[in-house]
Amino acid sequence: MADEQLNLQNINEDATAIKVEDFFVRKGKSHLSNFDRLKMRSGSSTDDLKSKIWSDMPKGGGSGNSAEDKIISRLDKSAQLDVIMDAINRIDPTFKNIFVSWYVDNSLHTVTWENICKMLNYKLTQSHIMMYRAEVSFAYCYDYHENLPIKTFLVPQVANVLRTNSEQFTYSLRTNT
Repeated sequence: MADEQLNLQNINEDATAIKVEDFFVRKGKSHLSNFDRLKMRSGSSTDDLKSKIWSDMPKGGGSGNSAEDKIISRLDKSAQLDVIMDAINRIDPTFKNIFVSWYVDNSLHTVTWENICKMLNYKLTQSHIMMYRAEVSFAYCYDYHENLPIKTFLVPQVANVLRTNSEQFTYSLRTNT
């Protein structure tokens, strides 16, 4: 199915690497990445399994089962996390080490990029190239998942075609006399 959705020969690897980085890098006021949020939302908590408190007070509400909905949501998030972790585990071992060291083990980014490079015994330039390859490798390993919110990390190449149809131009060269 992935081959029907994407032509793997025409992948924009630069945009793909950026899309992977955006998923794993912390941002915003909360300083949480989408990966961090997914890990937290897939975790288990006994708070979701509390007994319902009965009251004789009237209240509106849906006809659904909120406890069941929460459990299903957690299972969905857990399945997403499993797919992502499987893709990480399938990254080429040459590049996997730096990917895991930066994005997974160092999710709070308490260790600097330079220190990770030193720990792995990589030069700075070499480490950037390896991380780029790891990000692209992750995207290919993740592939395509129709039923998940993140269907793919792969970004197709967009043809750079000059459009010459008349609707493109809002002005006319003709003059009325």
